[in-house]
Amino acid sequence: MVIQLKKGRDGPATLACVRSDGTRTWGKEHPFFPVHDITHYVVESVLGFDQAFFGLIASGWEIDDFAKPGASRRLPFQAIVAEHVVGIVDRERALVEPMTPDEFNESVVASLPPAQRDAFTPLSAEQLAQVRASRQALAARWHALAPGATMEVPFPLTRRDTMAFPPIKKEPGPVKLPEPPKPRPPEPWEPARIPRDPVPPKPPGR
Repeated sequence: MVIQLKKGRDGPATLACVRSDGTRTWGKEHPFFPVHDITHYVVESVLGFDQAFFGLIASGWEIDDFAKPGASRRLPFQAIVAEHVVGIVDRERALVEPMTPDEFNESVVASLPPAQRDAFTPLSAEQLAQVRASRQALAARWHALAPGATMEVPFPLTRRDTMAFPPIKKEPGPVKLPEPPKPRPPEPWEPARIPRDPVPPKPPGR
């Protein structure tokens, strides 16, 4: 499946998902959701989930299906875990320093419904680092996107895909002018260059 996030010109962003069979679903985005959806994309890819938000869309769910009454009761376990992991990643953005893996996993467990806590598999330090790095790279790309442009990524994300992202172009910095050349010191055989006062002009008639 291909995920397309388009930055609006004068309106909201849009999320579109094009499945492998050519069918698609799309919807308008609140300003909070593009980076939130990027985080979902990364978390589901790193954890290998195929029954969370984007995995369900790939299997045939429409984006609007998640907002229908009773949708939360039909969500598989992976979708519940992904939502809580993404929520902790979003909350971590407000912290001065990132949480340790143990702190992160404890926060996820505390946020899960009691009936789901024992089945949760903690994220490893490597998985958490990959989530953070991939999310940061994609969020930076989204923020650098021009209005009206579209960011397109394959689902699921692989490490190879992450490495294939071209670097973000930086704005050129101020031009540093070259310093003026310093005067050459006199050679031993040359007279010293001592500045002299100008010769006063002779008065007229003399």
